[in-house]
Amino acid sequence: MSGINLKNKNFIDGMRLFEEDRKVDPEFIIETLKEAIAKTYQKHIDAPEAMVRVTIEKNEMHVYHQLIVVDDETETFDETLDILYSEAVKINPDVKVGDIIEEEVDFKEIGRTSINVAKQMLKQRIKEYEKQRVYDEYKDKEFDLISGIIKTIEEKFILVDIKNTIGILLKSEQIPGETYREGQSIRCVIKEVSKNSKGSQVVLSRADAMFVKRLFEKEVPEIAQGLVEIKAIARDAGERTKMAVYSKNDDVDAIGACIGPRGTRVQAVIGEIKGEKVDVFEWNDDIGELVKNALAPAEVKACFYANQLTDPDLTEEAIAEAEKYNKRPLVVVVDDDKLSVAIGKRGKNAKLAVKLTNRKIDIKTQTEIEELGIDVNNEVVHFKADQIRIIKEREQKKFLELQEEAARRKAEFEEELAAQDTGFDETTIEEMDEGKVDEVVEIPTDNLAKATVEEQKEVKEVEETVEETVEETVEEEVKEEVKEEVKVEEPIKPKKQPRKPLTPKTEYKSKFEEFADASRKEESKPETKRRKKKDDEDRRVRAEDLEKKEYDEKFKPIYSEEELEEIEAAEAYEEENSWINDDDIDFDEYEDYYEED
Repeated sequence: MSGINLKNKNFIDGMRLFEEDRKVDPEFIIETLKEAIAKTYQKHIDAPEAMVRVTIEKNEMHVYHQLIVVDDETETFDETLDILYSEAVKINPDVKVGDIIEEEVDFKEIGRTSINVAKQMLKQRIKEYEKQRVYDEYKDKEFDLISGIIKTIEEKFILVDIKNTIGILLKSEQIPGETYREGQSIRCVIKEVSKNSKGSQVVLSRADAMFVKRLFEKEVPEIAQGLVEIKAIARDAGERTKMAVYSKNDDVDAIGACIGPRGTRVQAVIGEIKGEKVDVFEWNDDIGELVKNALAPAEVKACFYANQLTDPDLTEEAIAEAEKYNKRPLVVVVDDDKLSVAIGKRGKNAKLAVKLTNRKIDIKTQTEIEELGIDVNNEVVHFKADQIRIIKEREQKKFLELQEEAARRKAEFEEELAAQDTGFDETTIEEMDEGKVDEVVEIPTDNLAKATVEEQKEVKEVEETVEETVEETVEEEVKEEVKEEVKVEEPIKPKKQPRKPLTPKTEYKSKFEEFADASRKEESKPETKRRKKKDDEDRRVRAEDLEKKEYDEKFKPIYSEEELEEIEAAEAYEEENSWINDDDIDFDEYEDYYEED
């Protein structure tokens, strides 16, 4: 029985259309088609529980009705679910009770109504697939800048063709006074991604403050590099945008970076938002200074916390609740003639300052403050002291968070280190930490040879560190000893040694020289030559070697002034007490010692 031919040109074109235009995976279409055909056949035989298997082989789809083999005498026989054993044996002689027998279905027997059911089911599954795909693609891209082409312009919305789907730009998300045309390229931010019964919807915006922020991030390289940060931004689309920036590098001017050379960067952003005014000022952790910057061009005289004098409706409970979240209302004092500037046209300037600082701000003139009897200086001092406390607490909290992060990373590192095979047990490591292990554990050479190159490098670095430490310790000890020696003020006189027995140490005079002297005195006495001894040559060689080994300048010892004084004192004492200067010694009695035997 032949199956359904899938080589039909319309079927192939439809598959290509789904894949290219609607980005639907062909495998998903095939699996959905199989499921739809199975459901259609179940409905055709009016058996929702019937087992149906659909296969596609060589571009042909086959449908099989699966039946369970039951005993001929069974009382609960259902022809849509079961087949008798006697009938099953005719199909497969080796079949047993409980096996499954498949019968191929002639799809031509299925009516057009059932085919329409499969068609509707396929459409529904493809729509669900598209909705889920769009939602998965854009749900993590909220407030990302995206470009698209305007497809349709309606009174209340504009349809924009973005990548793989159609986004909607509502009237409320458009810049007031801006005109659009079909086919126009447009840039927006993805404000919201939702999924409902009608499908996934991507809402675009050009009026949101994040649109201006993303434009600045695109135009200013310092923001993309992380050197400049946009800390807060508030916008009234078509009127004005206020933006507080902060530089993480002292050498980088945050405001100058956003404005750009000759204002090129800020002008590029203003051109995209159709001439909307943009105020860029510096961020400050002190909320008072931030409010002053946010209310520019108005000049603020003072800023302090609101109280029951400035706002009778402000209760103690409300103040305590606001302080818990650090959002206590503020009072700003300006000159009488600057009130309109601080509030702005239709209150836009004050509203933007409230949005940017996330605080309720009450703007009052100096006359109004005087009438209320408020001591401005006292309120300002109290306000500034509280701001210093808040900033310190914030810094302390940040420091503690950094400490916790460092401790967490250290714990993770120690866990990874413990997971490695170090060769020491926990007890040995604890004893080494406490300094209880005095002996150095030597690693066998065989094990060291098996170590990796990185481990050998680590061992070498440890050895070098230990050697340097030992050298520094020894050097310090030597310096201490030298200092103790230098502290000696008086030279130490050598002790008088007991007189030793005299030994003849006069200049050696050989017998040959004596004979020579005698020959000069007595010419009649013939000159005699001394016979050389066997080791005379050796003595001569040694003498020459000694002459060669005279002290060189570079080997002479170097003494300090204190050491030289000690040496001179010792030499003077030795000369004074030397036995050679003793007058009681008669040197003539030793002359016979030098005469010839």
